[in-house]
Amino acid sequence: MKKRRRLKKKIRNRLILAFGLLIALFILITLIKGIVGLFHSDNKTMNNEKITEEIKGSETLRKAGMSEEDIKEMTSLPNYHSNRAKRYAKWKAKSVKDIVMQVNCDMDLKPYSKTTIVDDDSDMTLLVNKFYVLPEGYQPSDLVPLEDYACVQGEDYSCQTVEQIEMRKEAYDAYVKFCKAAAKNDINIRAIAGYRTYEYQKGLWDYYASVNGEEYADQYYARPGQSEHNSGLAVDITFNGYNFNEIENYDGYDWILKNMHKYGFILRYPEDKTDVTQYGYESWHIRYVGKEAATKIYKNNWTLEEYHGSK
Repeated sequence: MKKRRRLKKKIRNRLILAFGLLIALFILITLIKGIVGLFHSDNKTMNNEKITEEIKGSETLRKAGMSEEDIKEMTSLPNYHSNRAKRYAKWKAKSVKDIVMQVNCDMDLKPYSKTTIVDDDSDMTLLVNKFYVLPEGYQPSDLVPLEDYACVQGEDYSCQTVEQIEMRKEAYDAYVKFCKAAAKNDINIRAIAGYRTYEYQKGLWDYYASVNGEEYADQYYARPGQSEHNSGLAVDITFNGYNFNEIENYDGYDWILKNMHKYGFILRYPEDKTDVTQYGYESWHIRYVGKEAATKIYKNNWTLEEYHGSK
């Protein structure tokens, strides 16, 4: 009996010891996993912070002497682009917001120094200027002739010397609605120019460059492929028979400025934004961008460059 009791006690002690060892081993493994997990977590956090810093380009801005406060503000802006950090760092403006906006509008670049081919014309807000160029020979696939509200050659002042004024279909439909609304206010709008071919624009620019010099031609006559008229979304207008380049002096023009956005149009080259558009003031040149974009541009007193620069 005693031997049996001693055996049972011995077995029980061994079981207790084994169970204790298992618990200790479990606790040890749990602690090791926790430590390893914490190490990886710290590394992951450090790596994420490093990646975030690299994406934001803050180091580039810091090396340029920008304060931490300005860096924080700049990199938090919704229209900040890390791939432009070097350009932001070099550009000077009144505020951090102005730096980002102006660089986004390419105001820091020399005209024609960098050009991007516009190969997607599905967006009605597409940008065509001294930095964004349509492909050579580009022609919209949805051009339609202006049957109404177009000037008549030989009758209307400075009517474009083409067989037929054309616009892209969506822009044309909006233009007709705009003209009908204006007519109810005794403002009879007429288009004097719409779509222009690459070749037509080349001849126009070459002529004025030869007569007045390239600087003059670049200020008022876009180079081929870089004219909004080539896009089929721009239209030059006059109204009530006035000289097109004097329409801002007549009653009715104020109504045009305050209402065109309701139909998707903007004044493309405002007098107070020549530093942004890098073109001279044109009171007659309006551009279709769609109602939503036109309204946003109108309310913010933006140009099309600033509309894109805000993104």
